[in-house]
Amino acid sequence: MANVSDERSIRIAKVQKLRESGINPYVERCNKTHSLSQARELAEGTKDVELCGRVMLKRSFGKLLFATIQDYDARIQIAVNMSVVDREQFKFFEKMIDTGDFVWVKGEIYKTEKGELTLKVEAFQLLSKAIRPLPEKFHGITDLETRSRQRYLDLIMNPLTRERFKKRFKIINTIRNFLNDHDFVEVETPIILTKPSGALAKPFKTHHNALDIDMYLRIAPETYLKRCIAGGIERVYEFARSFRNEGMDPSHLQDFTLLEFYASYWNYEDNMRFTQELIKKILMEVNGSLQLEYQGTKIDFSGDWPKYSFRELIINHAGIDIDRCPTKEELIAAIKAKNITLEDVDFDKIGRGNLIDQLYKKVARPSMINPQFLIKHPTDLSPLARKNDDDPSITDRFQLVVNSWEIVNAYSELVDPIEQRERLLAQARARENGDDEAMIMEEDFINCMEYGMPPISGWGMGIDRFTALLTDQENLREVVLFPLMKPLDYTNDGEPIEEKQDSTDSSVPAPQNIADLGADKAKLDALFAEKLSKENLKNHSLASAAIMRGIAAKFGLNQEAYYYTGLLHDVDFEDAEGSQMNKHGLVAAEWLKKCGVNEAIIHAIMAHNEENGTKRETFMDYALTASETISGFITAVAKIYPDKKVSSVKVSSVTKRMKEKSFASNVNRDSILLCSKIGLSLEEFVTIALESMKAIAEKIGL
Repeated sequence: MANVSDERSIRIAKVQKLRESGINPYVERCNKTHSLSQARELAEGTKDVELCGRVMLKRSFGKLLFATIQDYDARIQIAVNMSVVDREQFKFFEKMIDTGDFVWVKGEIYKTEKGELTLKVEAFQLLSKAIRPLPEKFHGITDLETRSRQRYLDLIMNPLTRERFKKRFKIINTIRNFLNDHDFVEVETPIILTKPSGALAKPFKTHHNALDIDMYLRIAPETYLKRCIAGGIERVYEFARSFRNEGMDPSHLQDFTLLEFYASYWNYEDNMRFTQELIKKILMEVNGSLQLEYQGTKIDFSGDWPKYSFRELIINHAGIDIDRCPTKEELIAAIKAKNITLEDVDFDKIGRGNLIDQLYKKVARPSMINPQFLIKHPTDLSPLARKNDDDPSITDRFQLVVNSWEIVNAYSELVDPIEQRERLLAQARARENGDDEAMIMEEDFINCMEYGMPPISGWGMGIDRFTALLTDQENLREVVLFPLMKPLDYTNDGEPIEEKQDSTDSSVPAPQNIADLGADKAKLDALFAEKLSKENLKNHSLASAAIMRGIAAKFGLNQEAYYYTGLLHDVDFEDAEGSQMNKHGLVAAEWLKKCGVNEAIIHAIMAHNEENGTKRETFMDYALTASETISGFITAVAKIYPDKKVSSVKVSSVTKRMKEKSFASNVNRDSILLCSKIGLSLEEFVTIALESMKAIAEKIGL
């Protein structure tokens, strides 16, 4: 079979031949009587049916040719028969029309002997010639980057992708129709601002050349939507493209679609009722059911969704009454009395409010699968929320939690201009002290508030994340048509220039194959059993070995050599533990040399602990350091789940926790990110590590 470049040249020659024959290969327009889905509903014998679509398959049987054409919604078979069209036309379709081309066809609907609904072609026209061939099995490509970068091909080749985006479009239309039916008005607010506005986050910065001032991309539309409320638009919403100059991972994008709405004269309780009604409407319109399944977990949205306070949830799941622990010290004592471990919580530094939040996230949130409202947030947890009029120790706020995700965060909004000014001034001071995510004072917004605002309740919801939930996707890029991607360079012929990894590039070492382990495996297994007695250390080593084997499999390397590198990397840890950590790796090296182990393996084991003076240089050096570090991090993530099983851990859970500095703070994130040194993105590396650990879960007690 010709390669893509050869096939492209052949097709370009066909374009030239068509032009020389007086045939325009790119026509202006055409008529059609039906879409392909409509055509599939037509009765046999329906005549003069005109259809348009892209040729996806073509099969020749002498004087009969079958092809399949496709539009966004459906496919249909067409038949070109030499007994119906003349010989010259038949040869033209056979020789000049290729897969990927757009065609117009006219004819009669019939069924073949096998019962396949087909259009018997009586006339046809080439509408647009594709000069680049379609991939044969693009729908089978599992590489997320390829699908995200070439979404047009993903849409052409993969019906599941088309269905996923149909659902996204329907979700947005259902929300829009529902809000409009309830007297909300859709508005557009500024995207480029003179000051960052709308939420606590780091903004994107740009420059206005004519005005010679710095400007910012919108973080969220909140303050402008509230200006609309003040101006008399009592119910307002916007599907707002929003931007945050922060990290990108499977559950966070730097540009995303945020739905925000605000309603005058509502409080948060009115908003809860409306939210339940809205989301149930979406589920019925989009999924046809109030039940859905996400990554194997069944979620039921039926009935009235329960409302729980922090206090109730913590009593139910931990047996601790936070109201009886009015000080942080009393709450810490209660937590310790219940033998509850809060990973990476510094009791000396954390405040009572955040301690309550961490306790809730540990004992309650992982089991909150069906939708439920979290209410009555303690004031010391929500210092910027409106205090409840009857009980100032709590706030007028709710969160909608589904499958342990916070889907919606909502408030009875603050409309007191004096208090709002004080809060924004506090944010401005924080920004002056180096917090580049703190909000900037918006004097015009305060002026607006001083003219008076009615009572308001509103909320924000990430459309991408909500769509991911309804379409069973872990990665938000799968529900965004064209996510932000690192740019590629192209040749003059339009071919992408792949980033190459070779041994001359010191930043990304070439994959390193070890032809020979150099030692008897039984002897190495015996050394492992002799030198390591602690169960947790054995499990860590087994997990590291499994991940190293997974990396070797990914790159087609000697899996046995990589496995033993991971297994033995801490073989001297118990000897070095304590004051001898600068010897860790060096002692192991001496033992392994006596066994005859390959020098490259020994160097990697020494280099995973740079305290001993060994510098990382090779592919295997970086692979081992990243692998043994992420094995501990994944173990920590697994232990926050109710079942404490690695089988429950998702890629998105690991990448999300990577951003939480307080979680597993003893784990060096930079060591995990060394995966880039072996040519793997964080998501790719986490996927390999998770699958590797899941394969040996019983052995490592997870």
